[in-house]
Amino acid sequence: MNAPVVKKVLVDSLELRGAVAALFEAVGVSSTHADEIAEVVVFADMRGVETHGVQFTPRYVRGIMRGHLNATPNLRVVHRRGSTAVLDADNGLGFLSTRRAMKEAIVIATEMGSASVAVRNSNHFGPAAFYPMMALESGMIGHVTTDGPPHTVVWGSKKPMLSNDPVAWAFPTPSGPPIVLDMAFTGVKEKIRLAAQRGGTIPADWAVGPDGSPTTDPKVALEGYLLPIAQHKGSGLIVTNEILCGALAGALFSFEVSPALVMGADHHDSWKCGHFVQVLDPGAFGDRPTFMRRIGELATALRGAPKAEGVSRIYLPGEMEAELSAERLKNGLPLAVTTLEALDVVARNAGAPVPSATIKIREMT
Repeated sequence: MNAPVVKKVLVDSLELRGAVAALFEAVGVSSTHADEIAEVVVFADMRGVETHGVQFTPRYVRGIMRGHLNATPNLRVVHRRGSTAVLDADNGLGFLSTRRAMKEAIVIATEMGSASVAVRNSNHFGPAAFYPMMALESGMIGHVTTDGPPHTVVWGSKKPMLSNDPVAWAFPTPSGPPIVLDMAFTGVKEKIRLAAQRGGTIPADWAVGPDGSPTTDPKVALEGYLLPIAQHKGSGLIVTNEILCGALAGALFSFEVSPALVMGADHHDSWKCGHFVQVLDPGAFGDRPTFMRRIGELATALRGAPKAEGVSRIYLPGEMEAELSAERLKNGLPLAVTTLEALDVVARNAGAPVPSATIKIREMT
């Protein structure tokens, strides 16, 4: 993506997390839930996923202020059978319900060996990788997917009917960072939105305009819809996730979710979308030490594979993000000045402390 240079400053991630939490507390979110939301939001920026990080916060806060999102959701399990459960999110932010669903899944998998928990009546949950990584602390494998507002064509159609339905997996490893896959089945709509805000361009295979023609202009793309990756293959994978998050969870399908945010709204309205999480205990499938040894052998073999021309290192999924997060924890988190300004504006509207005045800001060298 050809984008102009964006001025950034360095901030401490923990201070930023506190400032973000204060924004949510100011609009009625409990201190515990506010910190849980802020943790996931800052996690995204720490791993370089700016599109799902702090820059999205003003839209969440305005959604609560305008009554579209429930600041105090009653998260409750409405169905349980064997190793499965269904959680109602009560129109709260997806950060909270998906964290709760993953905790439920870990408890069930500890007893049953595996667990699947569906979430209904929810909203955006930010960076998908956070949730399956929760299972790593118990030595388990985590998985999550979600649906959302319609901005993607089903292959062969001209009308956006699907979301990008991202998936994430997290696998424990015997050494080094865990193997973490976090991907959508389209070009990332938030990267397109950022390019439009900052005057950049996008690759021609990310989206089409309202007339159905490919475009490199992000502003035109925002008036059109996204294309699934790998044509019919990506489209097919999205459809399978729609079934898990919509039909199985008892939530809305993407084409039933409000498209307001897709159309450029400045706030997150009510989606009532669905999520689906899974946890697998490797020990339930045989010998845990053997599994860990084998996954270590896989990682070693892949890192040692013959490198293509111009490639100095082979990375496994999630390795770059883990190293970037560690570096930013040590040296500071780069934050766009425009994002900080947007946080200040919504803070004033919400009656919260202004982030630029509550966190230490350093110029980038």
